[in-house]
Amino acid sequence: MDVLDDLPDASRAYLVDALHAVLGVDERSAEVILRASEPFWNALEEVGGLVDSWGGSEFCVLFPKMCAVIKA
Repeated sequence: MDVLDDLPDASRAYLVDALHAVLGVDERSAEVILRASEPFWNALEEVGGLVDSWGGSEFCVLFPKMCAVIKA
C-alpha cells in the first residue's frame, strides 16, 4: 500500500508541485520525500499534537516550507 494514495488527489498534486518548486526535484523524487515524511509527521502528532494529521491542511502548507528551510 502506498501512503500517498491516502492523500486527496488535489493535495498530492499540490505537494508534488510545491516540493518541485522549493527543492528543484522531479515528481518521482518529490513523492519519495513525501512518503518518507509520513512517519516523522505522525510522530510529531503523537507526542502532543504538535501538528495536525499527516496529509491534512497544515501538512500541505507547512511541509513544503520546512523543506525550503532545510534546503537553505
